Amino acid sequence: MAIWLHWLIGLAVIANIGLAMLTEDLPREAHRAAMGVHKSLGMTILALTVLRILWRLTHKPPPRPPSVKTWERWASGLVHFLFYALLILLPLSGWVWMSAADRPIDFFGLFTIPSIVTPDREVADVLHDRHETLGITMLALVALHILAALKHQFVDRDRLTSRMNPF
Repeated sequence: MAIWLHWLIGLAVIANIGLAMLTEDLPREAHRAAMGVHKSLGMTILALTVLRILWRLTHKPPPRPPSVKTWERWASGLVHFLFYALLILLPLSGWVWMSAADRPIDFFGLFTIPSIVTPDREVADVLHDRHETLGITMLALVALHILAALKHQFVDRDRLTSRMNPF
């Protein structure tokens, strides 16, 4: 379950970053449609992250191989903590932003996610900036995570990445 959640969340995050960054110059209606998917996907990421945290609290991960250096264990712990924080804060900041901007989130056309704050233009403006900063931070962490996995696979050859193979 942890492996599947890892890949579902990871692919959803990469897709959402792509939607946010690559659709800015689209015509208004196409951009609006892409952002509708972005918002729905963000809320899905939030729900999957809560599920993953609950799973993690009730299921201990396998120990790391002894070949993993102490500084790598520390760095891995820090990066994973930051991932979990961002996986919660990024969708929440978007939700608060949309609520403050009085723009309800339509969840894939199925239902509307209720607002969690009253409309407030100043709050919306601040949250817009914070949401973008968190998104850039997430992009940097994703890149770092992928580079670390590639290092373990091709430089260290310690088969650490095989632990995350869903097949």
